[in-house]
Amino acid sequence: MLSIVINVKNGAQYLERTLNALLRFEDIVLLDNYSTDDTIFIAKQFSNVRIFEHEFCGMGKVRNLAASYAKNDWVFFVDCDEIVSPQLTEILLSTKFQAGNIYRILRNNYYDGYRINSSSWGNDWILRLYNKTETRFEENEVHDNFIKNSLKEIKLHGGYMYHFPYDNINKLIDKMQFYSSLYAKQHFNHKKCNLALLPFRAFMMFFKCYILKRGFMQGYEGIAISSYNAMGVFSKYIKLYELSYKRTIGLAIYLKSVDDSILTIVNYINEQTLLPNKVLFIIENNVSQAKLGELVKLIKDKLVVPSIVISNQGNIQNIIKNNLSQYLEYIAYLKQIELLSQKNYFKQCKTSILKNKAILKTEIFS
Repeated sequence: MLSIVINVKNGAQYLERTLNALLRFEDIVLLDNYSTDDTIFIAKQFSNVRIFEHEFCGMGKVRNLAASYAKNDWVFFVDCDEIVSPQLTEILLSTKFQAGNIYRILRNNYYDGYRINSSSWGNDWILRLYNKTETRFEENEVHDNFIKNSLKEIKLHGGYMYHFPYDNINKLIDKMQFYSSLYAKQHFNHKKCNLALLPFRAFMMFFKCYILKRGFMQGYEGIAISSYNAMGVFSKYIKLYELSYKRTIGLAIYLKSVDDSILTIVNYINEQTLLPNKVLFIIENNVSQAKLGELVKLIKDKLVVPSIVISNQGNIQNIIKNNLSQYLEYIAYLKQIELLSQKNYFKQCKTSILKNKAILKTEIFS
């Protein structure tokens, strides 16, 4: 016996056709990630569908969760934009699946109703049918890969699935944004992006899909899909780069005296090639409250980044941590104000932090 498992969120566009093609299967599990369209309403019209709900928690995890609800050990995953052909239905119902095997299904991909045989979308044999007592999905954020162990891969010939992933450019771009963000999240702290190679990677993906995979032979659809694949490469790696190199860094400045130089300091900060996320001014405690109020107003008016102005009331390090550490990952404490005259000073601070090196004449708290 075989259970059909479907993961879905807002899949109403094709879901009725997907479920109509599965009427002969007794057990269909539909795990919905809180759809806001008619997905649940459609699913409830089919008596062989059991509906469950859970938030999206990564591709691998949500696949494994859905499979856990299946009544049978043999599980076949169908997406909400896929339709099982009559020929494949016959094969699935008549085949006796063997222990130790995991099965690939042929999928024909369509763009706006037009079948695509190029641009890396052709000859698409996907692993979707397996025994859940023998393997499971790796708990990845994005790709739904199996833990294969020593399982033998078998292609089920004679049938296929129709796949309707996109019917316009907006959907291509939306999906690219979704999957590239998941990729970056999955590989953060595990993989680095070489920024210099990124344009080359994207170009080679376009060249592969448009030239080597004959995307040029399918006109508008071919160039759209080849461009999508190239943008996907660029997007996932640039997002990984951002996650890996983004840091929130504050600047703490101690001022023993308050005079006209405060405007110079503010201008130095405003002209930095990299702006701090927040600036803390620690003023010597012999300044009157009236003068302190004037300084707060002046700095708020002139400084382009958020700031805090406070009088010195004890241990400097504690003052810095109490006022900045809740907002920021790192804090550069600057004692020598003249360093700010170098427009790349704060950028150098970030570079040193990323390299885990001490910053000259600057203390770093993290």
